[in-house]
Amino acid sequence: MIKDNKLPLYYKFCQLLKSLYRAIDNFKKQYKYSLGKEILELNWKCLDLIIEINALVDNEKHFEIKKLSIAFDQLKMRLRMAQELKQLSKKQYSHLQTNYIKEIGKMIGGWLRWSS
Repeated sequence: MIKDNKLPLYYKFCQLLKSLYRAIDNFKKQYKYSLGKEILELNWKCLDLIIEINALVDNEKHFEIKKLSIAFDQLKMRLRMAQELKQLSKKQYSHLQTNYIKEIGKMIGGWLRWSS
């Protein structure tokens, strides 16, 4: 089992996932099972990639961290679309940006620089 305090990025994605499940529960039906499902799947993909990356030796991590960065960019794009389609309020989107998205982006960027 992964210990959250040793993997702050993993922990942050878990917190984001919990917030997203609550938010997507309020999406309109036409978006809940398409856009909402994609958002959740991308967050799960990021969590899975973090687990895989941590199992690799250091010199093999760079390419996988790039894949994580791309998946995270895709997640951000879908969250932005959810806000534009008014499935996330401006307040909800701002909360996600402030408490999760910016910090996760910095963590991934730092990890990517470290692996270069």
